[in-house]
Amino acid sequence: MKFSKLLVIGLILLLPSVSLADSASEKEAEKLLETMGMEQLLERSIEQMLNIQLQQNPAMMPFVDIMKEFLDKYMSYESLKPDLLKLYADEFTAAELSEINAFYQTAVGQKTIQKMPTLMAQGSQIGSARIQEHVGELQSQIEAEAKRLDENQAQ
Repeated sequence: MKFSKLLVIGLILLLPSVSLADSASEKEAEKLLETMGMEQLLERSIEQMLNIQLQQNPAMMPFVDIMKEFLDKYMSYESLKPDLLKLYADEFTAAELSEINAFYQTAVGQKTIQKMPTLMAQGSQIGSARIQEHVGELQSQIEAEAKRLDENQAQ
């Protein structure tokens, strides 16, 4: 009986420290998002993503305002901020986030932040181009597998 009471008291005493740790991590995560210029980063990334989509499918141009409004609604910094804070706070301790913050405050860290949307967009374009180059191969493999599955079901 005494042990269970001590265990309960111990758990109760731990709860505030856990919530403080989460709070500290979230505060550091918020600093990191600000240091990274996440709001501007998201805006640029969305703009680049939209431009890529419009280049790949110019028929969507008449709908660009609708697409922008949709993306602003669901992909804006304000709409994503609570989830981003939780994401970073869950993945990194407050101390780790503090170290990441320190890096991003350096000249190289700021350059990394500035270049990341362009690098991501270019990487996405490389991946899309590579898939387009070889999509016929994928289609052939899918058709062959579908035929094999149909033959196996017929047996």
